Amino acid sequence: MLTVYLSACASLHDFIGGKHVGRAEVERHAGFTAYQKQDYPAALRHYQNALVYLPADNSDAQRADLYYKMGRTYLKLQNNTAAIASFEHALALRKTHSERDRAILHNMLGLTHQKTGNIEKSRAHLNKALELRIITRNILGEARTLGNMAATYLAQGRYIKAIEHYQQAQQLFAKTARATPTDLGNIQTNLSSVYAEMGQYEKALTHQFRALAIYQQAGNTAGIASSYHNIGYIESEQQNYAAALDAFRQAVALREKIQDRFGAAETRNNYGLLLSEMGRHKAALSALLQALPVLEELNTRIQIAATYDSIGSVYARMNRHASALEAFQKALLIWHETGDRESERITLANMGDLFTQSGQDTLAIVFYKLAVNISEAIREELQILPQQEQKAYLNRVQGFYRKLADLLLKQDRVIETQQILDLLKIQEATNFLGPVRGNTSTATGVAMLSPEQQIQKQYAQLLQQSIHIGKELAVLNSIDRSDRTAAQNEKLRQLIKQEQQLQRAFVSFIESSEIRDLIDQLGREVRTQMPALEYLRPLRDNLKRLGEHVVLLYPLIMQDRLELVLVTGLSPPLHIPVPIDHQDLNRTVLNFRTALIGRQDTVQKFAQQLYQWLIKPVEHLLTEVNADTILYAPDGILRYVPLAALHDGQQWLIQQYKINNITAFSLTDLDTRPVKEAKLLAAAFTTGNYTFTIGDQTFDFSGLRYAGEEVNNLTEIYPDMTKLLDKNFSPDTVITEINQFNIVHFATHAALVPDKAYESFILFGNGERVTVDQVKYEWNLTNVDLIVLSACETALGAVFGQGEEILGLGFLMESAGAKATLASLWPVDDRGTQLLMNKFYTELKQHGATKAAALQKAQLSMLSESVLSPVSDADRGVLRERDAAPASNQHTVHPYYWAPFILIGNGL
Repeated sequence: MLTVYLSACASLHDFIGGKHVGRAEVERHAGFTAYQKQDYPAALRHYQNALVYLPADNSDAQRADLYYKMGRTYLKLQNNTAAIASFEHALALRKTHSERDRAILHNMLGLTHQKTGNIEKSRAHLNKALELRIITRNILGEARTLGNMAATYLAQGRYIKAIEHYQQAQQLFAKTARATPTDLGNIQTNLSSVYAEMGQYEKALTHQFRALAIYQQAGNTAGIASSYHNIGYIESEQQNYAAALDAFRQAVALREKIQDRFGAAETRNNYGLLLSEMGRHKAALSALLQALPVLEELNTRIQIAATYDSIGSVYARMNRHASALEAFQKALLIWHETGDRESERITLANMGDLFTQSGQDTLAIVFYKLAVNISEAIREELQILPQQEQKAYLNRVQGFYRKLADLLLKQDRVIETQQILDLLKIQEATNFLGPVRGNTSTATGVAMLSPEQQIQKQYAQLLQQSIHIGKELAVLNSIDRSDRTAAQNEKLRQLIKQEQQLQRAFVSFIESSEIRDLIDQLGREVRTQMPALEYLRPLRDNLKRLGEHVVLLYPLIMQDRLELVLVTGLSPPLHIPVPIDHQDLNRTVLNFRTALIGRQDTVQKFAQQLYQWLIKPVEHLLTEVNADTILYAPDGILRYVPLAALHDGQQWLIQQYKINNITAFSLTDLDTRPVKEAKLLAAAFTTGNYTFTIGDQTFDFSGLRYAGEEVNNLTEIYPDMTKLLDKNFSPDTVITEINQFNIVHFATHAALVPDKAYESFILFGNGERVTVDQVKYEWNLTNVDLIVLSACETALGAVFGQGEEILGLGFLMESAGAKATLASLWPVDDRGTQLLMNKFYTELKQHGATKAAALQKAQLSMLSESVLSPVSDADRGVLRERDAAPASNQHTVHPYYWAPFILIGNGL
């Protein structure tokens, strides 16, 4: 994990109104000394004693100072709830005191709420701190608070906003002589952390080495050590193992030199994980076990749990299953006790991996389900967000939705698999875009069958017993040994014995006869499919409401096969495995895309192969239910494939079926019908040229020659529409009014970039860009039935990925409120797009077709009669030239012209 610096500020004015002499002052001083020595439990005990001994007639300022110090100590002990309560007490006592002191407390509350994931409250306090610091002209404090504000954006994955705030803080530090080398170094460190999160490791290293130079010049050993720690992390992310190991060793040596026991233990944790990744499991275990007792002595609960989780992972790699399970149990206890559900789900998923590894698939499913359901609860609340420092753990388990789906399919548990496939897509979109909000229908996660509920209940009972004992132990351990009574010492011995017994009970829990009986019962219920009926009914009812000819198709990509899950309103869901190596699938998809974009005659060859894999196995079922519409939820690289362009040897799939891509069936509100009276906003970028740089990439955009004609044609279909061209097509003009329209048509460049959602954008006609971040957080599209991006290009300038950007586009617009999105899968032909859009809107308006039907008819029209006249001379793409212009009177029958546009969301 990386070190990110939060600015905690200087102390409040200590004991304003005169120095208090006596026991309270002695205890306060002892607390300060213990805090400096990193003995945080002792520091807290002394501060609490000082508060007790403080005479009642002493000023509120003295009490506020002690509550402030207690809050800082609770932060070190990672008890964020107690820290917040302490800072709030201090703030209440200082209502009438100086703006300076209240700014400090608001700042502390801001950074503490950030640690709990409550970003809204965090920003509210930080904004108040910022306001007070501007009033008092405290430039140094203002800069530090801006840095803390940046950290809230980093926690949300809003990288550009984080960088903007860090840079503003950096500018303020440059304006004041009061800024310390530590301030300047910390800003460089924090910028490094943002770029590391963005995957821009060279920039991350550049900023971290700048920080290192600043710390070295100032003789700041702690800063130097932290820099080496972060350099080690960045190098390990790039698998530069030698450089990472060297940096971690230097960090440990320096942290030990300055007696930073926590820091040294933290680095050993990273060092151990790196050694394990290199296959040096014994050395890894040694490093982790060396860190653990220090963390336990310091009582840093979160790091203790993270280290146990790491130890469990190393034991698992060594096939020491019992030891791994014991370590995971200890981590889980702390996560559960502290309410850290994000980390709890990670350890539960690791336990699922462990049971899979030991051949206990049915039990693995239970623990994967528990992990999934915690993830879904967190996603629904959108309060507890994945913190930056958990990235190393998240990377290890981010695929457990897919693992669960795989295990369920192997046991023919299709209905549960369908639920997971929905949730998997939400999770993948979350990984690409950051948190997205779904309908409440998805918030409950995946269903737990009755025997699974019993296993969960008994496991929870063991956890609660252990937590209860742990709390009693913590109370007794907080009493100095010399102050404990004989009865307390005896109680302590009994509790330690009970704790050991419970630890053994956890390990033997899995092998108990009762759990074995429940697993056997689960196997019988699954074989009879009896528990599936209650979960099947809502799914079938949903499809029946859409019409008996609508089917739902989920392909799931595995290493050695495709799993096709088909759901109809007339029969139970079923799955068909299609043996295919994923590398062969990748190669075929790439060849198909190349043939499509290059307008090659070989396109039908690859289209037929994909048809054999995706449609042929379910062809007879589609015929049986007389299907005419396919709701398609593609997986992975299949998101780059327009299903409409598959070929059965006689005809294209679009000639048989309407195609409606969905992000997740349960997320998309398919019952909502489009409004009858259309109110259209159409905007286009038709002339001019804009060049700009994002990250390391330069973009050069030209106006779209036929976009103006495209928009002008729409005025004949929708006479009352609003039209915006070029300079008039600006974010200021559009964004405030966009929700007044139910159809929004943008004929302009747009891009969603794999692995770099923060660089994705829509280009407006005046040259300004609106980012994914702005759409997600600032746009309101709740009245919008359809948004069309008629020159959108996904995967812009990127290596062929897994289609997260295409999935993300649908989620982005849905999360902003739009019901459906029409966008393209590759740089589209300008003239061809104008023809297709004209036919699409004609069908939509004049013939009352649904969006999916209108798109099908527009595509079929281009398959039959249409030609490009005059010849198109430009793609609606960027960064590439046409390989060759089409011959005169080039027919638009090639799928290059009609297949790029896909409908995502509610097209029915």
